[in-house]
Amino acid sequence: MTFYLGIDGGGTKTKFLLGDEECIRAEATTAGSNILRTGQEAVRDALLRGIDDVCTSAGITQDDISRVVGGIAGSSNEEVRTALVEILRERISGDVTVVGDMVIAHHAALEGRPGVLVNAGTGSIAYGRNKQNQTARAGGWGFAISDEGSGHCIGRAAIATAMRSFDAGVHQDFVHHLVTALGVERPEQLAAFANSTANPDFAQVFPIIVSIAELGDESAQLILRDAGEELALLAETVLHRLFGDEDTAVVASGGVFRNAITVFESFQSKLLANHRELRISLTHADPAMGALMLARIPL
Repeated sequence: MTFYLGIDGGGTKTKFLLGDEECIRAEATTAGSNILRTGQEAVRDALLRGIDDVCTSAGITQDDISRVVGGIAGSSNEEVRTALVEILRERISGDVTVVGDMVIAHHAALEGRPGVLVNAGTGSIAYGRNKQNQTARAGGWGFAISDEGSGHCIGRAAIATAMRSFDAGVHQDFVHHLVTALGVERPEQLAAFANSTANPDFAQVFPIIVSIAELGDESAQLILRDAGEELALLAETVLHRLFGDEDTAVVASGGVFRNAITVFESFQSKLLANHRELRISLTHADPAMGALMLARIPL
């Protein structure tokens, strides 16, 4: 029997799906595998441990795996992609392919059909493919300069908004909610949280903002609406490059869309204002399944 492995490597977690030609035989989850965020040794540990776990669960050895496709954050960078392939080959003797995580998410969401996928989780990206198999992307260039509308950017915007509100003496309910939820005593400590490390985990603030928005807080709701509009602009860029005025599908995926309906509604409204012909949907498709589906395609 031939076995295949699909890997979805994001900034927060890495998911592994091991299957044969038809069935899923095992799955595992480890820590995030974005080298640019956590470093090569941490990613090496996450990837090798995940491979070992799924093989143990399925009762096979690593040599039984014919092909691996990994869609891993940061792998648009050639040096990162090369490093990831080398890590995977420490365990896998079969074929190893590493692509951007947007490629496997697109395949899972659109089942190989043309269209645009906008994925928003810890980071964000828009990626599309048309009928001519031309591809284009927008965003996803890392948290320092890009990842618009992502969980990271929402968290950063929330703390920035809180500090501006604190300075001006306005919207104190928002400041109070954020201070309480993060377990600090004073607003000044929000700034300390944001500046205490070179790579603060702003994404952990995202679910807090969703909760505050659900209380009816206007500041939190505005942050989420702005994120939806930023994500719509990424989709606009890809639509312009690949489809022009052509009718196509736009699919939203990722934890930001799934957990904050305000973001999706803002995203949808912004796009439909300029492209009434678009078919916009929210998907719960599993990118790891997209990786496994690609691994099963004959070379």
